[in-house]
Amino acid sequence: MKNILLVILTLLSLRAAAENPQGNIGVVLSGGAARGFAHLGVLQALEDYGIMPTYVAGSSMGAVLGAIYASGKSPVEIYHVAQRQKYAHLYRPSLHGALFKPVFLEEMLDHFIPHNSFDSLQKKLYVCMTNLNHARSEIVSSGTLKNKVVASAAIPFVFQPSVIDGFTYVDGGLLNNLPVNALRDKCEHVIGISVNSTPEWSQAQLDGIESVLRAITMVVVSTELEQRKQCDFFIEVEKAGTIGLMEFNRVEDFYTMGYQATVDYIKKTPEILKLSSIKQP
Repeated sequence: MKNILLVILTLLSLRAAAENPQGNIGVVLSGGAARGFAHLGVLQALEDYGIMPTYVAGSSMGAVLGAIYASGKSPVEIYHVAQRQKYAHLYRPSLHGALFKPVFLEEMLDHFIPHNSFDSLQKKLYVCMTNLNHARSEIVSSGTLKNKVVASAAIPFVFQPSVIDGFTYVDGGLLNNLPVNALRDKCEHVIGISVNSTPEWSQAQLDGIESVLRAITMVVVSTELEQRKQCDFFIEVEKAGTIGLMEFNRVEDFYTMGYQATVDYIKKTPEILKLSSIKQP
């Protein structure tokens, strides 16, 4: 009986928070394939400064890492596991509309979130997917989790699409790479994080599949521009754009870039510290 009452009280408190955004802090994680690992550095820096989001939204790799973060794992814990991953799994060939199967993503989610449920996460999570049948962006926040998060990260031509309830879904970043709209009416404070700067690349960097991914990134970044304006605070990890989208072996570099970009941002934008749980001098 005591456990039942505890569950009811928890559900009521979550509902009350959803109906009253005052004080809620949300973080929105952009897509960006391997560059998404920079999000872990950003999140760890925010936590080190006492800024603890309770709402998370994401597209593509931002949805994958956002889901794991929402499950209660610390950014540095996720980072250490990501360092040990065998990224050869990325390259299992697919015969279903793309080059590869999303085995690596599925294994990461199975490892961190075995319950496979939005409703059992410690933070409220919103995942953005692109519905190819209806040519529209969709945001989901309930039910089974893994299939929707994997769908959100299904980069066109790279990872095979996901079929959910009779509809085909691909990368959420295709139409909405920074889904601030998922949190704007639920959180008083929204922090947007993007890892998709587009610095000039040399001809050598545009070899093979990287040229396709570069073109996709250019399209994706254009979907972020209006959403960035809706953020209360916006952190861009510009240096991440100097590394290829598929360089998953550079987790440490991305993490360091994200952490440093956040420290620099906080120094330049000290008003973000009003969100900190640490008493400021």
